[in-house]
Amino acid sequence: MEELLEKIDNLKISLDNQEEVKKIKELNKQTTEDRNLLELISKYKEKPSEELKKEIYKNELYKKYKESETDINLLIMSINNKLKEINNRGNCR
Repeated sequence: MEELLEKIDNLKISLDNQEEVKKIKELNKQTTEDRNLLELISKYKEKPSEELKKEIYKNELYKKYKESETDINLLIMSINNKLKEINNRGNCR
C-alpha cells in the first residue's frame, strides 16, 4: 500500500511539472486578477446574452485559458489511454 501511495505522489509531482499544468495554473491566476473579465462573466451568469458571450470570447486571456483547458483535456485523455493499456495488460485472457 505504501508503494502505491509513493507512486501516486510521484505522479502528482510529474503532473505538476507538465508544461500544460504550469500554463493553466498561471492563466488561472491571471484570470482571477482580470477585473474586467470577471465582471463580464458575473454579468453573464446573472443575465446570459449572446452579446456578453461574444464579449467574453473576444478577451485574449479567456481565449488562452480555453486553449490551455483543451490541452489539459488532451493530457487527461492520454493518461486515461495509458491507464487502459496498463489495465488490459494485467487481465488474464
